[in-house]
Amino acid sequence: LGGIYDFKKPYSQYIAIREELITKQLQAQKNQEKQIKQTEQLIEKFRYKASKAAFAQSLIKKLDKLERIEVDATENTVMHVKFPSAEPPGKVIFTLEQVGKMYGDKLVFEGVDLLLERGKKVAFVGQNGMGKTTLAKILVEEIPYHGVVEVGHNVKIGYFAQNQSDYLNGENTLLQEMELVATDTNRIKIRSMLGSFLFGGDAVDKKVKVLSGGERNRLALCKMLLTPFNVLIMDEPTNHLDMLSKMVLKKALQDFDGSLIVVSHDRDFLQGLVAKVYEFRDHRIKEYLGDIDYYLEQRKFENFREVEKRSQEVSYTTNTKKSSREEEKEKKRVKNKISKLENRISDLEKEVLNLDAAIFENDQSIIGKSDFFETYQAKKDTLDDLMEQWSGLQEELDN
Repeated sequence: LGGIYDFKKPYSQYIAIREELITKQLQAQKNQEKQIKQTEQLIEKFRYKASKAAFAQSLIKKLDKLERIEVDATENTVMHVKFPSAEPPGKVIFTLEQVGKMYGDKLVFEGVDLLLERGKKVAFVGQNGMGKTTLAKILVEEIPYHGVVEVGHNVKIGYFAQNQSDYLNGENTLLQEMELVATDTNRIKIRSMLGSFLFGGDAVDKKVKVLSGGERNRLALCKMLLTPFNVLIMDEPTNHLDMLSKMVLKKALQDFDGSLIVVSHDRDFLQGLVAKVYEFRDHRIKEYLGDIDYYLEQRKFENFREVEKRSQEVSYTTNTKKSSREEEKEKKRVKNKISKLENRISDLEKEVLNLDAAIFENDQSIIGKSDFFETYQAKKDTLDDLMEQWSGLQEELDN
């Protein structure tokens, strides 16, 4: 039977501790096997001698009672990622002058001046709703804006959106989805590429719509690798990825010789990956000339939860300030929404917990159903969406 360990450490530290634990287990197992062999040799030597038969029997009983040391199994089935690179761009990849964005009457940010250079790896961090994804979309010319954005010479952009997997056609097989963007040069590599992303054998003939959230993200990443680029923009690329896949993706991004802009709330993922941080806060963007730990130290934050808290410094003008009565009415409306959401979240958490228990206990009457895992993933995705809505309403209430 397997065991459960509780490592109260970040994932990168857990990996080191885990390796040390397995090394110790291997050494202990080796020593035990040596002792067992010596005992078996003694048993064989004395078991047929009348004067030593009792001694041999005691050794046999000792071996029978011995609890054999087992080494924890390690997960070796991980995807293999290597980002293709195009010819190098010019020294400057993006120049932004007085860039701003509004959605209707809502200001996202304004007056943004940025110069992003070739070969740099940077992170966009900050509070939700402050424009990290918006700026990423502006850089790939997906949405309108005001101000000036100049793209550098020979810049070839690869873009991985936060909802990249939504752009996949659910009715296609994995093979068909890859062939949509394949060229005559790389078409013969499609099967091996899918295999490196853990879609081997008959899996390539699956319909995209039956994939889990993590599998869809892996497929979207794989599809992206069919087109060379020298600038990579990724918006929350670790969503739905398991820990091992995150580490593999991080290593691939570290090895990527182009420029990287990554939007992320994952401190462990960003550590050792980016060397500059741009914080989005209060409709402005501030540059920090250091890694993610330097940024948190400068902001006197312990973790990203503090980063994501909306600033309490909100200025009100006489024209826009609500009356106390209107404020109370609005607060009541938000509280009611939060209450309803909490009830739905509570019910859904219980359902997911029951399904987790069914998986753990291998209850075939439940998990044997053809649509079980599709339903299971859908409930988890819904739970994530509800939690995000709840977080947004809490922020609205706090402000």
